Amino acid sequence: WIPRQFENPANPAIHYQTTGPEIWADTGGQVDVFVAGVGTGGTASGTGRFLKERNPAIKVWGIDTYGSVFKKYKETGVFDKNEIYPYITEGIGEDFLPQNVDFSLVDHFEKVTDRDAAIMTSRIAREEGIFAGNSAGSAMAGLLQLAPHFKAGELVVVIFHDHGTRYLGKMYNPEWMREK
Repeated sequence: WIPRQFENPANPAIHYQTTGPEIWADTGGQVDVFVAGVGTGGTASGTGRFLKERNPAIKVWGIDTYGSVFKKYKETGVFDKNEIYPYITEGIGEDFLPQNVDFSLVDHFEKVTDRDAAIMTSRIAREEGIFAGNSAGSAMAGLLQLAPHFKAGELVVVIFHDHGTRYLGKMYNPEWMREK
């Protein structure tokens, strides 16, 4: 069974129907910035569409990784194959443009290094007790990189997309971390 997560319209639709309304309700409609790692595009596009329909001033900031084409494509409209190179971060970024990434909804893409993502992934577990995955580490590292752009009093929501079980031999393995 192949869910076709990159082009299946059910991917952003479920986030439009569930994640967006949950964020809206939990923040009392006061969310100002929504930050999400972008891979398939489902979370950022579905949630972003819902939130922007309620308040077009809400900013949707997508987290990307070095080696992915999203940021440059958003900024220039150019699909640059020279942007593509191998990266360690999983779950975000791509070397193609998934149908489910609605670039018109993402106001800005922020790139995060593999190193910063991996370090943040283990920090989240150690400091916050949240056993998150590497794309969550990327999202949090990106959020911190973007911090100078926030205004005092803004309510910022960041999504942690994945869990840490897939990264026991990677980000949660000190030897792997030292090697990489």
